[in-house]
Amino acid sequence: MATSTLFEALSAYVSARKWRYIYPVWSRRAQGISIGVNLHPNHCCNWHCIYCQVSGLQRGPSPAINTPSLQQELSDCLNWLSQHTPLSMRTCVRDIAFAGDGEPTTSPQFFEILQMVANLLQQRSLDDRPATIRLITNGSQLQQAQVQQALKLLNSMEGEVWFKVDAGNDAEMLAINDAHLALALHLQRLQHCCALCPTWVQTAVVSRKHAGGTITTPTLDSYVQALLPFKQQIAGILLYGVARASQQDAQGSIQATAAAILETYAEALRTQGFCVRMFV
Repeated sequence: MATSTLFEALSAYVSARKWRYIYPVWSRRAQGISIGVNLHPNHCCNWHCIYCQVSGLQRGPSPAINTPSLQQELSDCLNWLSQHTPLSMRTCVRDIAFAGDGEPTTSPQFFEILQMVANLLQQRSLDDRPATIRLITNGSQLQQAQVQQALKLLNSMEGEVWFKVDAGNDAEMLAINDAHLALALHLQRLQHCCALCPTWVQTAVVSRKHAGGTITTPTLDSYVQALLPFKQQIAGILLYGVARASQQDAQGSIQATAAAILETYAEALRTQGFCVRMFV
């Protein structure tokens, strides 16, 4: 069985059941099948990134999560995979990823649900568990004690964090993430994150049509300088271009980022000693 066939069959199974919280995705960065956990099925987020693919995205809080329903969906998903995935293909299921349609850590139930996932996986054999538990985050809640507690738990699960940094200065954070936040404060939260759990920085290199031509962010020099103090603290950098159509780009300004541009960023970072994984 090809991995793509397995993914299509799993997607059909999930779609037929109209699950609310659990969904499969083919992940470039995870390099295989990712089992997503969506704590914002109401399409609400506290950021509004220009490249976001969520249709109907709006500002707002996380809804109340029906934890037993989420647990049942995840258990059913893992059982289906156990029954339909040949042992030789078990590594194709790369992770369980807290991502979804909004920032996972804004959910008051994030820690509770992470604990539930930990308990659920402990009841399964090693062959029935995805390789990694991941949190994909904008880092905006790292000052919260409950989120720090959750990251300690994630660390004990041998999980990891993918922490969004799309800017080299404050203006770029506003333009790309629609976040009224000083980059310096954002990087302080990155430092906290690294101290609690293994952390990769993930960065979208965004090319946009501009009156004077095309502008690509983050600005390379300022971005590299911003991350240099964290070279020994982060596991590496996940560098990627926009691959799917944005639902937030009302002006139609976003263009596909050329592989040559991504390679320029990757080479500059590698020259400084960073581990870089690039995804066109």
